[in-house]
Order: sequence, then structure tokens, then C-alpha cells
Amino acid sequence: MRNIKQKLNDLYGKSEEQSEKKQDKLSVSQIRLSLDRLFTSNATKFFPKTKLEKENRPIEKLVQGSWINTAFGDVFRGEYTFNMNDLYGNLDLKEIYQFSVDEFIECFQFFGDFRPESFLFLDTETTGLAGGSGTVAFMIGLGWIDGNNFVVHQYFITQLNHEEGMLEEIGRIIEKFDFIVSFNGKSYDIPLLETRFIMNKLIPMFDTKKHIDLLHPSRALWKFSLTNCKLKTLESKLMGLERNDDIPGELIPEVYYEYIEAGVSDRMERVFYHNRFDIITMLGTLILVMKYMVKSEPEENPLNDYAKGRIFKKKKETDRSINHFLNVLNSEISDSRRQKTLIELGEIYKKEKKYKEAVKVWESAIDSDYKFTFSPYIELAKYYEHREKNFEKALNYTSTVLEKLPEYMMKELPSIEKRITRLKSKIQRS
Repeated sequence: MRNIKQKLNDLYGKSEEQSEKKQDKLSVSQIRLSLDRLFTSNATKFFPKTKLEKENRPIEKLVQGSWINTAFGDVFRGEYTFNMNDLYGNLDLKEIYQFSVDEFIECFQFFGDFRPESFLFLDTETTGLAGGSGTVAFMIGLGWIDGNNFVVHQYFITQLNHEEGMLEEIGRIIEKFDFIVSFNGKSYDIPLLETRFIMNKLIPMFDTKKHIDLLHPSRALWKFSLTNCKLKTLESKLMGLERNDDIPGELIPEVYYEYIEAGVSDRMERVFYHNRFDIITMLGTLILVMKYMVKSEPEENPLNDYAKGRIFKKKKETDRSINHFLNVLNSEISDSRRQKTLIELGEIYKKEKKYKEAVKVWESAIDSDYKFTFSPYIELAKYYEHREKNFEKALNYTSTVLEKLPEYMMKELPSIEKRITRLKSKIQRS
């Protein structure tokens, strides 16, 4: 088995020989120092501090839980309960109970038993981030609501050949729930677990469950207003939480390799910590997605209204889409976003055959001082040619496009010239 030094060298693209000969800024010793500093950073005031010790201690001394003896080896189960009467940052997790069945259906397009107790929240920590049949989930975290408590069980194997026992244990839990909630689970966690179940000759049950992957609605709602839509960003910006004592996800496989090679358990506690709060944050994210989706009043940040306008446009909920786009136009917004909103709104009005409203927003879009945009000119040219039969006005808009067309849009030139030729012909005939 490769030692940690070799793996760190691989990680930073260095051979053993290079790391010994080349004394540069990214030396192995400095990388180790950086990792040590990372692992000993101060805990945040919102999350409980970890119990790191200098000496190695068994997992059960660092993480509350118990060992389960299976036919395929021992599995450790971390056990944590969050009292939902306490605020999670600035969020009341009991708000999950305020939503109706119709609102759940509207948000996620699922029919079923939408009781909060029917959701199972799932997150994995694995031996590699790339996936594939060689990747193993060494920790599988499951969370669910039990009255006023949110219960988290984290199933952890200290040896990879104990995997089948862990999978059997989580299978018994999964079968009790109707919905699985994940964050990027459709692309990563669920396909990985299905593969591991099959490779261990177990029957995967995920296709019998309805799956809500929160990454997709999170991106749809907040990609314009947040720098990214990672769980930690949602915690920080929307829930008022900071995980300064956390371990970056990309380092987790390395910590596990170190654990199974050297038996170092103190750093593994941070992996439990990371996984535990990812799962609780999924519940918080589910609540926020629901709150944002059912709210029709203007958002504090107009970029969220813009996002919701696009969401409801895609869902063909025209009135709600128009409402949110109008909220954007009635707010303080950049010229760029205003122009994009006008174009989005014009597409809806055109599809709804509300041509007077469409013309108004197209004209507003080309009056913007922001920059030239192709589509409103062409839409106005089409409108005046085909609906008003005002060929001179249609020609005027098309000729303006020809004058302002930038280099990167020269592929549109043949269609513009063809339109000009046709309009001139129509003017002559009329």
C-alpha cells in the first residue's frame, strides 16, 4: 500500500525524486504544514467543537455511536440527534411541517405521501471523488425526522471488506421511507451505491423510491445571486452558519487512506462532522427551496425573482413567471439583467399572443444603453412584417441589425440579408 507521503506527492504531481531534489513553494513539508493547520482551525460558534486529541483514540471515543456486528464484519454507527426546537443558524427546521401536499407536488412534480417523516436524507463519503466501480463509500450518512428531532445515523467501515455488512444495514433503513433526498445524489451518490449493491450481490432498491436531488432546484433558484450553490455556501449565505472547523470534501479520501493505513482516528472525527452537517443542511435546503418556490411577493434580491421567473417559464406557469419578471423590472437592477429580463418577458408575451405587451418590452430592450442585442430587433421586424404589414418599419429594424451586427454573430448575416431582400421586394410591390 502506498504511504501518505507518496499519495501527497501524486496529488500535487510530484515524483518521489522531484520532491527530494526540488525545494519550491509547494514542498511536501509545506503541504503537510498546511494540512495540519487546516485540521486544527478554530471551531465556529454555530457548530459544536470537535474533540481532537493529539494521541490516537478509537472512533467510539471521539464520535458518539455504537458498533454493529454483522456477518461481514463490524460496522460503526455514529449517532447524532438535532433538536428541531433549536434554530439551525437563522432557520427553524420545524418549518418543514408548514407546507401542504399540493405545494410539495408543485415544487417537485411528485405524487405520494409527502409527510416530512417520509423523507430520508442521504450523503456518502467515498474513497475517491471521480466515481467508478473501484470507488467505495466508506461512510453512508442517513437522516430523518422523528417528531421534534432530526436523527442522523452514519454507517462507517474500518475495513473495506466490511462493505457488504454496511450496505445490508442501510438497506433496512432505506426500505422504510418513500423519498430519498440528496445533494447531487442523482449524478453521484445513488449511481455509486447502486453499483456497490450489485457488486456485493445485493438488490438495490433506489429505483423504487422517489428521489429529490436538491442540487438542481438550488442552482435554479440561487445561481444568479450566489457565487456558487455548494451546501456550505447555502449554509453561510441563507442559513447564517459558518463551518470554519470543517474539512474540505476533496481531502476526505486522503484522510480515510491515512486512517486504514496508520489507524489515525482523530482526523476521521472531522469526516463524521462534515457528513453530519451536510445531512442536516439538506433539510434546511429543502425548507428554503419550498419557501422560495411558494412565495409570490417580491424577493429582497431581484436576482432571485429573475431565477424564479425562468423556473416558472420553463414549467409553463405563465402568470407566475410574468409576475416575477415584473418584480425584477420594478427593482434596482443592472442594465444587463434588465435587458435579459425584458427579452425573457417578450418571449412569454409572444407565446401567449399578447403582441402589444411583447412589442413594448422589445422596444424597451433595444432602448437600453447596455449593449446591442440581436433578438428584440428581429422580433420587432417579424412583428411589423407579418402582423402589421408595415414593411418599411420592419426593414428599418432589420437594417439596424445589419449595421450593428458584431463579428462574433456573422453567422446570422445570410438570414438578415435575405430578410432585407424580401422586405424591399414587398415594399416595391405594395
